[in-house]
Amino acid sequence: MIPSLSEITATGRKAAKGAGYSWGLADEAGRATAWLWDHGIDSISALADLLDHGDPDTCPIYIGTRLCDAPFNRAITFETVQSPILLLSFAAELGKITQNTIQLTIGTGTYFATAEAMYCDTPCMDGPVAMLRHKDAPMGDRLTPVDRRAAPAEAWARLGTWEHKTYAPATEASRLAGAGAGLSDND
Repeated sequence: MIPSLSEITATGRKAAKGAGYSWGLADEAGRATAWLWDHGIDSISALADLLDHGDPDTCPIYIGTRLCDAPFNRAITFETVQSPILLLSFAAELGKITQNTIQLTIGTGTYFATAEAMYCDTPCMDGPVAMLRHKDAPMGDRLTPVDRRAAPAEAWARLGTWEHKTYAPATEASRLAGAGAGLSDND
């Protein structure tokens, strides 16, 4: 399947809600997933892994929204962050909010976010995380939007499982009240 960014946003949002996130945090999860996917990062698998093994203390959605709500003035480090690549979209947002360059280090990888763009000096998707305001110009290759591509089928299916939890179950009473075709399917 080759999903649109709109489909990725909606699926990520509903999947996060199905996993127990508030609607506000679910919105953030959907937007982060689509933004990263648009910039060539497999955020669909990262979100599926996060929802399957979520822990609020190490969740990048919780951490990222807190950082954007209260921008920091010193380096912040986290030994453990689940699916830490999801923090990259929050670093980009923080670069816009503060009009500074934000350096995000994930394991051996280094990313830089400015108000205008995102750069990758060394890619890495997992490991301890550090975020700080960077004084110099960003380094590395600029992450630019990429063409639409196929979503990883297994990860997309896992998001679908979480998304399905947001749907009301079908009952005989709901069918008789007009949901679906009821007893008479005249299509």
